[in-house]
Amino acid sequence: LNNKARRNQYFIEWRVKDPSIKKGMEELQNKIRPIDPNILMDQSCGIDNMHITMNQFKLFSIGEVEKVITLLKRFQREELKKLVPDKKSVLMEVNGKLCHFKRRVIYAPVCNKPRKEYSGSVLVAIFDRLQKRLRSAGFKPLERPLEPHLTICKAKRLKGGSSSFSSETFEKIMGHSKDKTIGKQWLCSLVFCTKRLKTETTPPVVYTIDF
Repeated sequence: LNNKARRNQYFIEWRVKDPSIKKGMEELQNKIRPIDPNILMDQSCGIDNMHITMNQFKLFSIGEVEKVITLLKRFQREELKKLVPDKKSVLMEVNGKLCHFKRRVIYAPVCNKPRKEYSGSVLVAIFDRLQKRLRSAGFKPLERPLEPHLTICKAKRLKGGSSSFSSETFEKIMGHSKDKTIGKQWLCSLVFCTKRLKTETTPPVVYTIDF
């Protein structure tokens, strides 16, 4: 945790473990990869590192790490069960209808099937409530809305500063967009982790939030 290369960065993540999602995403990436050599599929898009980054914040001591773990445990007891009663109550679904951020990042949206108890996005609800708790505890989480998704590819930054796909490449990539389910996975856990090093496949887990 004290490695300076981690830059004091910590995250709450939902990680993909289901083989159907990994298989579907890999097949999609294999179709997109040959379109253009400037399509980037680095470790952040890797099949073995598929995840949704939720809350992001910096911690500067082991004491602060322990404080966040205590905060997460309290959240589990006081609020989490209302949103996710058990390991098979919230089914996450990855959709093949591709979306993008400024034609720079291509991603697959992720949502949960509506339930009687809670009809909205469960991940967004968890994110919002954790943001509030982190702020109340004196931390400064990155302020941004959460749009649950899995990154498929990015545009490589070219000389001259451009980091968006050309119109031709963008149209070809989006031609693989299909409004169908890529895969599903039960919402069973989230992880509290720190920034991964280049030698690590996934960010090291500090604490697992089990449902």
